[in-house]
Amino acid sequence: MMNKFILRNYMLYSYMQKQENTDYRIGGQIWVQKKGENFMGPGRIALLEKLSEGYSITEAADVLGMDNTTAIKNIKAINEVAEQPLVINHNDEYFEVTKYGDEIIKLYSQLKEEHTVFLEKLNRTFEEKLTKFIL
Repeated sequence: MMNKFILRNYMLYSYMQKQENTDYRIGGQIWVQKKGENFMGPGRIALLEKLSEGYSITEAADVLGMDNTTAIKNIKAINEVAEQPLVINHNDEYFEVTKYGDEIIKLYSQLKEEHTVFLEKLNRTFEEKLTKFIL
């Protein structure tokens, strides 16, 4: 099913930050889209992880620094884009992450690891090229 998703590395979120050997660091976030709609990103995965750990929606939102309305909107958006529900709402507070949701969390974690490896390689290449310009 993952082949139906459009994977985009939004370099809009790229930024330069301190690194040990140089003052520059290339960074980025990874988002998964389906038919142009955001499906998964760091905030939504963090929310799913907290719900999977047994947090209520209020507790999860509070820990993540988001309000309840935003958290619930994210859950609804995830379920609308997904092939099947990632989260089931049992009542206003208790949301259960489905087996499919747990698999999406794992898959996103793998994507994030691969993305980190890619960024490290990109940083090494950038640093090597940059040092050629330094007199």
